Amino acid sequence: MNFIIGTAGHIDHGKSSLVQALTGTNPDRLPEEKKRGVTIELGFAHLQLTGPDNQDLQIGLVDVPGHADFVNNMVAGVGALDLALIVVAADDGWMPQSEEHLHILSYLGITRAVIALTKIDLSEDAEFAAEFVRDGLAGSAFAECPIIPVSSHTGEGIPELRQVLSEALCAHPPAEDLAVPCLPVDRAFSVKGMGTIVTGTLSRGALRLGDRLVLQPQGLTASVRSLQNHSQTLELARPGMRTAVNIPDVALDSRKEKGVKRGQILTSPEAGDPSLTIDVLLTRLTRKIPNQPATERPIRNGQQVRIHHGSGRSQARVRLLSGELLPGGTTLAQLRFDEPFFTFANDCLVLRDGSGEATLAGARVLDPHASRRLLGKDFHQKNLRALADKPSPAGFLSFLLEKEKFLPTKPSSQLFPFSNRIFKEAVKELVAKEEIVKVKSGLVLGPWWQTLLKFAQQKVLSYHEKNPDLPGLPLQDLRQSLSRRLPSAELMTEVLAGLHQLEIENETEFLKSASHRTDIPAELAGEADKILATLAQAKLDAPNRKDLGPTPAAQRALAFLIRIGKIVSLDEKTVLDAETVAAASQQITSHLKEHTSATASDLRQILGTSRRIAMPLLEHLDSQNITRRDGDLRFLK
Repeated sequence: MNFIIGTAGHIDHGKSSLVQALTGTNPDRLPEEKKRGVTIELGFAHLQLTGPDNQDLQIGLVDVPGHADFVNNMVAGVGALDLALIVVAADDGWMPQSEEHLHILSYLGITRAVIALTKIDLSEDAEFAAEFVRDGLAGSAFAECPIIPVSSHTGEGIPELRQVLSEALCAHPPAEDLAVPCLPVDRAFSVKGMGTIVTGTLSRGALRLGDRLVLQPQGLTASVRSLQNHSQTLELARPGMRTAVNIPDVALDSRKEKGVKRGQILTSPEAGDPSLTIDVLLTRLTRKIPNQPATERPIRNGQQVRIHHGSGRSQARVRLLSGELLPGGTTLAQLRFDEPFFTFANDCLVLRDGSGEATLAGARVLDPHASRRLLGKDFHQKNLRALADKPSPAGFLSFLLEKEKFLPTKPSSQLFPFSNRIFKEAVKELVAKEEIVKVKSGLVLGPWWQTLLKFAQQKVLSYHEKNPDLPGLPLQDLRQSLSRRLPSAELMTEVLAGLHQLEIENETEFLKSASHRTDIPAELAGEADKILATLAQAKLDAPNRKDLGPTPAAQRALAFLIRIGKIVSLDEKTVLDAETVAAASQQITSHLKEHTSATASDLRQILGTSRRIAMPLLEHLDSQNITRRDGDLRFLK
């Protein structure tokens, strides 16, 4: 199993020495760090432990700076931890940077930690020092975390710390593979003969040789030539690994050429896209950070802040829904960035003031592709509050369907940050509650879908009420009525299927209620009977259409009979009753089956009718794909 542990704590409390005591590796790699004895950049070491049930634990240990000047680097190191190792010196106690690191860990959603009480060889009363640390943790998510007294100098307590770390990691197995790799780049450099190398902590999904990737938010494409984990070459890097990736087709960023640099995110092309606006839930702790007065002041609407995410930082302005955000408060807000920003839903961010000198708040991403136009809408705020209250897979799926109404496939991992298995479980849960409906082409929002079907049903029923003599609502009319309501044209087929359940029948060109009957109006019944009797008697020697309807009432009756299919209009002048047309069609079909082809004159003589009737009748049969004309001959279609 692969895990990441990150240190946190005040400067000179022995974080790097503790990492070396645990792993045998000095994480301070820069000459300046060794000279000053202060961790400036992130340091990394490999730790191998055995779990309580003999599990093989492969751990990447990230050593972060404790000096206030390097808090930006500290935030980059703790973004994807399975466990925090909070370091407090027994001879110094809880200090300002201890408090700030606690805030940062809390804002990043990290609640699991082990406290290493270091330098106990320099403390006169280690037990009292531990009580002092416990007081510093009081009221935080880490109040009950184990405190292990250790000395990196003498080795005292190091075996006990190893055991506690292994037990804490095994108590919570690694997160499920989401099949979408995410690697925030914390180092980028070039090696002769290999090209560009980037390193970072891999999460969300595995990386394989040959994978095509994208560097967000710049959109640069890359391919994986080789992979390493703690100097070992791999074919597959798993989530939770410290990973070095060789991407030779991308240059290092420079003034001359855009390329890869720290702060970018290496992920798969289908992961999603950057945005200038995201909706978040902002949270501030009540606790104060010594020497940071900005942490005690309210966050105001429009305030400029620095956003820390992964290994990068960006500038943004805060758009609060109302008022201002005081310490200890929580509110919905929108972050509006100066440049495109890439994040996943449910990610945690850290807000620092515009100068980067104070840690102000944490943010949990609700919508990584937010709309500035929708923010002021009551229904959208209601949906955001529902998601903030229930950030579960079902909550995210409900939010997306409230926003989009229709999802043709599983949403991207950027919008729905859970596995396929969890997606199916969320769908099952919401379908059972009738909050969503499964249709052939995807998922639709349940209440919206039922309202849409009721709207379409009412359109048909209203048409019948206004036009009782017509067979039904033209399908094209319904398409036009729904064009602005449907988020996807492919849903029209689903609407017709849904209407069938509401006893609305699809007659290809029109829609009708199953109970609708096109009975001729009483005032036209007499004229209709006369016309039908005349045509039934005349058969293929029918009178001219004008002669059949010499009065306005007769013309209305004739039009009605044509609409309901009892009379067939062959052209502007010629009509026949439907039974006569069917009988003539059968005669012609039988003849052509036997003789293969025939001229119009042959068929006219077979029918025993005049050219006035025969020609429009044959053209009608051609249009119905019963026959086809080729020169002077006709064949069966």
